[in-house]
This record gives sequence, structure tokens and C-alpha cells, in this order.
Amino acid sequence: MPPRARALPPEQRRAAILDAVVPVVLDKGMAATTKELACAAGVAEGTLFRVFESKDELVLAAARGVFARQDHLEQLAAVDATLPLQARLVEVVGILARVMARIHRVLVTFESDNDTLGNPRTLVGPTVVRRSEALIAQVLEPDAHQLRLPVPEVVRILHSLTMAGVHPVGLGGPLQPPQIVDILLHGVLDTAPGRTHHATHSTHVATPGTTHGTTHGATGPPPPNSG
Repeated sequence: MPPRARALPPEQRRAAILDAVVPVVLDKGMAATTKELACAAGVAEGTLFRVFESKDELVLAAARGVFARQDHLEQLAAVDATLPLQARLVEVVGILARVMARIHRVLVTFESDNDTLGNPRTLVGPTVVRRSEALIAQVLEPDAHQLRLPVPEVVRILHSLTMAGVHPVGLGGPLQPPQIVDILLHGVLDTAPGRTHHATHSTHVATPGTTHGTTHGATGPPPPNSG
């Protein structure tokens, strides 16, 4: 049995319990048992009900709390402004990817309980969203003169690419932050200076000079040996 948590004021105790039970909630959702939640929080089962009215209230509060987290704001603010643009953006995407992966995990776990969980669009506070966008814009601003699009539009595209890139369903696994940043800054055309050219695979239409897409020289296949 894990050691019991030290005595805390009610609001701090509530916050500590919510933080401690998140892994269980992400794993089990509404199916998490009171015993599992109490064990994760390091408290007796009865203690949970002195803080929360029911197990369901605790589970839902913990799940909704994932959307309300703001620790990524400090991380975005701490991105080293002396790094090159691409390196700065890799850090930004890494931070956003972790946030979005947590949120996606909640949505998957609570897929059958979405009505109970609430609308994800309203679970993230607008103030947090605006602050996040402002911090990302701050990262981009020193190189705004190099961008083809306005900074707010680049921030929007960055968010969209990251959200799609971390989604593991049907994409052969999530994209890594350097891949997302490379696509954002350079697209998929091999036009950036110093980039490695990849071999292209083209399909040729069979003509008198080709067979099944394989070319036999500029004037067709070699003539048969007349000797």
C-alpha cells in the first residue's frame, strides 16, 4: 500500500487528488474503481468522498482538468529566442504535441461518454488559447519578414498540422516535430537550398519503345541480331 498523503487544506487536497488520479482516469475512464483512484492518490477510499460527492464527479473532474492545464504556457514562454527559427518551432511543436496527445487520449477514453464529459471546444478556456497563440506568435515574430503569410495565419496552420500530425489513427503513426516543422516551412516540394533530393518513382505508359514502364533507350529496343 502506498504511503498516505500528508494533510493539506481542502482545495490543495482536491487539486492533489485530481492530479494523482489522471493516469488511472486516462486508462480506465468511467470504469475506474474507487479503490484504484484512492490507491493512485495515496489516500483512503473514504477520503475521496470527503472531497468529491461521487466517484463519477472525481473521474470527470480529472478528465476535464486535462483540457484546463496551463503548464504548456510556461514552456512556450521559455523557448530560447536565440535559436534559429526552425529549431524554435521544433520546440513549440513538441510542446503542442504533448498537449494535444493528452487531450486526444481523453477523447478516446471517453468516446462513449462524450455527453457526460462535455464539449471539448468549451473545456479549453479561451484565455488559455489566446495566450498560447500569442506566445507562438512571439516565437515567430523575429523572422516574420521571412514568412510568406501573416504570423497569425502561420500560427493557425501550425496548430492544424500539429493536431493532425499527432493523431495516430490511419496515418501510419504520429509525425515527429521536425517533420511537422519541415512541412510548415518548406512544404513537400524539394526546392529549399541544401536539401537532399529523393529518388522519384514515375509510372510510364507502355509505348512501342517501352515495356511495362521500362524504357529501352531513346529509339526503342535494340534490333534483333541479324547475324
